Amino acid sequence: MDYLKELAGRANLGATWEAWSPEYRVLAIAVGLAFAYWALRVAVPAVVRILRPVLLAMFAFGAVWALFPEATCSIDLISKLPVLCSR
Repeated sequence: MDYLKELAGRANLGATWEAWSPEYRVLAIAVGLAFAYWALRVAVPAVVRILRPVLLAMFAFGAVWALFPEATCSIDLISKLPVLCSR
């Protein structure tokens, strides 16, 4: 860990972002984007797999609401949502 601190000190990475050289800024952005891409590739399939039943239920509700908006808005809980039942 001390070795990494020494390298960061030599590269002047402890200072503010404006003090960084353009090469280190580009490197930091590239590493950040690569990490974000990897995190999305790992997280999104897992989230979709977990939320699949909820997404299917929302799709079914949307289909029923599109076909029968008055009947859907007669449900007490849903009638309180002004976005859905404003018609």
